[in-house]
Amino acid sequence: MTGTSDNSMSRARRAGLIERDDQWAALETLLTDSLSGSGRVALLTGPVASGKTELLHAFGEACGVNFVKATCSAFERDLPFGVVGQIFHPLDAPDEVGELLDAAARSADGPSARQLHALCIALMDLTAETPLVIGIDDVQHADSSSLHWLLYLIRRLGQVKVLLMLSETASPRAAHTALHTELLRHPHCRDVQLAPLGALDEIFETQPHAEDAMVLTGGNPLLVRSLLDDQRLCKPRDDGGLVIGPSYRRALVSCLHRSDHHVLPVARALAVTGEGATRESLGRLARADTETVASALDVMNEAGLLHDGWFRDPAARGAVLDDLSAQDRKEMYLGAALLLHDEGAPATEVAPYLVMADHSENPWMVPVFEEAAEHALRDEQIDTALRYLELAHRACVEVHGRAAIAAKLVRVEWRVNPSAAGRRLATVVPAMRAGQLSDRDVNSLVQPMLWNCQVDEATEALERVRRAATSSTGLRAMELWLACSHPTLARRTTTAPESPKTRMVSLTSGPMIKAVTALANVLTYGPSDASATDAEHVLQAARPSDSGSWGPESAMLALQALVYADRLDVAAQWCDRLLEEARVKNLGVARAFFSCVRAEVSLRRGDLTSSFEHAQNALDFMPAGGWGVALGMPLGILINAATKMGRHDDAATFLEQPVPEAMFQSRYGLHYLYARGHHYLATSRHYAALADFLSCGELMTSWGVDQPGVVPWRTSAAEAWLLHGANRDEAKRLINEQLARLGPEGTRTRGVALRLLAATNQPHNRPQLLQDAVVVLEEYGDQYELARALADLSKAHQALREHRRAWTVARRAWHVANVCDAAELCEELLPSRGKADAEDAPAEEKPVDPIATLTDAERRVAALAAVGYTNREIASKLYITPSTIEQHLTRVYRKLKVKYRKDLPADLHSYLPSTA
Repeated sequence: MTGTSDNSMSRARRAGLIERDDQWAALETLLTDSLSGSGRVALLTGPVASGKTELLHAFGEACGVNFVKATCSAFERDLPFGVVGQIFHPLDAPDEVGELLDAAARSADGPSARQLHALCIALMDLTAETPLVIGIDDVQHADSSSLHWLLYLIRRLGQVKVLLMLSETASPRAAHTALHTELLRHPHCRDVQLAPLGALDEIFETQPHAEDAMVLTGGNPLLVRSLLDDQRLCKPRDDGGLVIGPSYRRALVSCLHRSDHHVLPVARALAVTGEGATRESLGRLARADTETVASALDVMNEAGLLHDGWFRDPAARGAVLDDLSAQDRKEMYLGAALLLHDEGAPATEVAPYLVMADHSENPWMVPVFEEAAEHALRDEQIDTALRYLELAHRACVEVHGRAAIAAKLVRVEWRVNPSAAGRRLATVVPAMRAGQLSDRDVNSLVQPMLWNCQVDEATEALERVRRAATSSTGLRAMELWLACSHPTLARRTTTAPESPKTRMVSLTSGPMIKAVTALANVLTYGPSDASATDAEHVLQAARPSDSGSWGPESAMLALQALVYADRLDVAAQWCDRLLEEARVKNLGVARAFFSCVRAEVSLRRGDLTSSFEHAQNALDFMPAGGWGVALGMPLGILINAATKMGRHDDAATFLEQPVPEAMFQSRYGLHYLYARGHHYLATSRHYAALADFLSCGELMTSWGVDQPGVVPWRTSAAEAWLLHGANRDEAKRLINEQLARLGPEGTRTRGVALRLLAATNQPHNRPQLLQDAVVVLEEYGDQYELARALADLSKAHQALREHRRAWTVARRAWHVANVCDAAELCEELLPSRGKADAEDAPAEEKPVDPIATLTDAERRVAALAAVGYTNREIASKLYITPSTIEQHLTRVYRKLKVKYRKDLPADLHSYLPSTA
C-alpha cells in the first residue's frame, strides 16, 4: 500500500465513514493477496442500508489501486451486459471489447461460452500490468448475462491481480442463487458481513436523542443519518423530542425499494392491515405465499425497519402508505376489507377499511356499515356514525332498507346539525308516505319534523303511529313530549301525567320518559320534590352525546323541569357540568342546548350579563337556522336580558330576526312573546306589551300548562296595566289571582307579585309588602327583581317622608342593580350622576357598604369564611350542605368583586353568628 493510500484511509476514518475495523482489515488482507497475483472475491452482505455501499466505495477510493465500480438496479435487469459495460467503460478497453459486448448482448439465446471467455481474457489483458479493484453494488439486481460473466470470471481469478468486491442485501432467497453457490465453492472468497450500528458508535456519542434514534431506526445507518438531517433542517418540537421529518420518511421508503422485490408488497400490506395481521392475511393481500412473507419480514426486521414484525413509529407506517398512489392505496384498503370480512372480523374492523377505500358498491357492505354505525354511536363518535350510514345508504339497493337508513340518518344528524337533518327530510317524507318506513322509524321522525317546522308532515306521522301502537312506551313518551312542547298536537286524553304525589316511576324507565314525565308534572301540577328528583336522576346518567334517538334533549328537558320548578342552583350546577363535557367533546348542538338553559338560569337570578353571554353562545354554537321552532328560547332570553340592562336598541335588533310561525304554537314561543312584551313595556308600548302577555295566558290556559314557572304572565300583564294607569282593578285582580295560585310557598314570582301588589295599596301599606317581597327575592336570589323591589321600597319611604331610610334603601338598590348591570335602573336610582352621588352625599347619608348587597344567608356564610372556616365546617354550623355553601360564596365573590377568601373584607366579622 502506498503512502497516498494510507492518507486516504486515514481521511476516510476521520470523516466517520469507516469505523468497521474488522471488515476493513479483512478487505485489506484480500487486497494484499490480489496484488500478489492471486485474485480474491469479497462478498459484502448485510441488511438494506447497513453501509455496504459506503464501505465498498470508501475502500475502493482509499485502496491506492485502480478502482472501477458498477451499480446494479432492479430496473436494469433486462439490459444484457449492463454491469459488464459499466466495468469496461472506464478502463479504456479496445474497440474489439465494445463490439464483443454488443454482439453478445444481441444474441437471442444469451451469451455463448466463447463470448464469455473472450470478455474474461480482455479483462485479464487489461490487468496484466495494473492491478484492479472492481466494486459491484447490489449484485443481486445484476442482469443475467452479467451474472454469467461474473461466474466465469470468478473461476479464473486465481491468475489475475483483481479484487472483486460484491455488495448484496442479506436475504434468505439470495443464499440459494447460483452466484452464492459458486462463491461458496471458491477457495479465495471471503464473506464480509455487516450489521447495523457498525459505523454509528461515534455518532451516538456526539448527538442528542441518541437513544430515541436507536429505538426509531434499529441502528440502520441510513435512517440514523436521515434522522439527524431532520433534526438539523426541521423546526424543533416544542417538547424538545425527536423530529421525524421528510428525510427519515424518504430514507425508509428508499430502503424498501432497494430490498428484494418481494419486500415492498409485504411492507405495504403490513401498513394497510395493521399490527395484528397474520402472515396468511399479509400473503393474501401482497399476493405472496407465507414463506415469502416470512422472508420479507425477516429482511425488514434485520434492517431495523421493523421491530418484532411491526413499524417502529407511526411515521414509518405513514411513509409506506404515502408511497402508494391514491388508486393503489384504495385498492389495498378494499382488499384488506374483503380479507377481514371473509375471515369473519367484526364490522368495527371492516368498516374503516371500506371508508378509506371510498368503496360502497356491494350489498354485503350495508349490514357492515350499519353495525359499525351503532358501535360508533355507543362510543359517542357521531361524525363517524354519520359517515358509515351515508355509505350504507349509498350501497343499499333494497327500497325499505334504504328508507330505514335515511330515517336513521335524519335522527343522527339532528344531533349535530338540525338544519341539515331538516333538509334530509325531503327524501324521507316521500318514503314515509309510500309506506316504506316502520312505525318506529316514523315515530322517530316526528321530533325533527316539528323542530324544522314541518307541521303537516309531523301530523301525518303522528296519525300513523297512533293507529299502529296506542299503548307503546315510545308513543307514551312522544305524547307527553308533545303536551310539553307542542301542546296543540297532543292527545289531551292520553297525555296527562299522573300526579307526582301518587305516581311510581319505574326504575327501568329510559331517560327520555323520565325527563318528559318530570317536565310534564311541573307544567301540569307545579313544582314538587318528586319531579325535581326525577329530573336529577336523568341528569346523573346524562351524556351530552347520548346515543338515543332523542339525543341530548332528554337532558335539556330535565334541566328545564328544574328551571321551571325554581331549582335554579341545582340547574346551574348540572348545566355547567354538561357544558364542560360537551366542550371537551366539541359537541356543538349539546353546547347550544345547555348554554340556552344556563342563560335562562342566569336571567332568573338577575345575572344579566352572564345570561346575555350564554344566550349569545347558544346562537353561536348553533345558528338561528338550526334552532327551528325552538329559536324562541335563546332569542327570547337575549331580548329579555338586553331589555333589563337598558339596551333597548339591541333588543329591537334581536326582534328583527325572522322567526318561524310554527314557533308560536309551541312552548318555545311563550318565551319569545314574554320577552317581546317586556321590551314593549320598557319602551312605553303598554297595549302591545299587554297583548303579548295576555296571549301567553290564553295559550298556557288552553294548553293546560298555566304555571308561573314557565312565564308569569299575570304579574307582567298587571304591571302593564299599572304602568298604563288605565285599569288598576284588573291589575289587582291578576296579582291576587297569581298569589292565590302560588299558595303560601315562597317563589321568585311571589316576590314580584308582592312588589306589584304594593303599588295597588295605600302608601302606608306599601313598605311592609315591599319588605316581604325583598325577603322572598333575597332568598331565591333574583338580583334584578330584588333591585326593583328595593327601588320601590325607597320610593315608598320617600312618599312617607322617611328620607334617611329612603336614601339608604336606594343606595342598596343601586348597588344590587349595578351588580346586575341594569344600567337603566341604576340611572333611575341616581339620575345623571351615578356613582358620583355617593361621594357627594352628606356624612350621615353615605351609601351602605357593598356588604349591604348580600342577603342575610350570604352574609353569614361570608363572615365565617372570612375568619377561616372551611366549607364543610360552615355547612356544619349552619346546617346546610357544602354545595350550598359553595354557591353562596360564588355569589359573594361576584358581588364583592373579590376572587379569594383572603380578600373578603374584615367588616364581615360583625356578622358572625353567635355559634361561631
